Amino acid sequence: MSEHTIVGDTEQPEVSWDFGVGVLSIAADGPVPGSNGSPSVRINFSSRIWISLDRNGSPVSVDILDAPAIIARLVPPARRGDPGPGPATAAAGGIPWLLDTDSDWIWVELIRSPISQRLERNGHVELRLTDDRPTQLKLRVPVTGASSREPVAGAPDRAGAALP
Repeated sequence: MSEHTIVGDTEQPEVSWDFGVGVLSIAADGPVPGSNGSPSVRINFSSRIWISLDRNGSPVSVDILDAPAIIARLVPPARRGDPGPGPATAAAGGIPWLLDTDSDWIWVELIRSPISQRLERNGHVELRLTDDRPTQLKLRVPVTGASSREPVAGAPDRAGAALP
């Protein structure tokens, strides 16, 4: 079992990656402030998923390509190539996610690191929302399937530039 936890300030989610069974779990760091015990909503759906890995096999980012429209409307819009304040920041108690306005894909940047491999899978997404903030995200993907050693040509890297 290969498991990595990426920790940081309150804007960094806790990440658990088990390549052996194809499960990536992302959890917000701490409770949602002001939720006063608000119930959370769990949403399940199938999607094409990209899991980008660094050279050590740690997840760098996740792209969810087929999110239902009702979820996409909750995600802050951004353009990956636009200069800005840097990586997405989460509302307190949430997972930092953005909706790429060029592709309508949801992406979650986990760490700033060059991408050396991208796993491309059809998988299952389990999302937990509290007060419209993503607090847990679990991706279940088959451990076999297409992967690329190099990022896909033309796809943006996580530093914001389009790859040649």
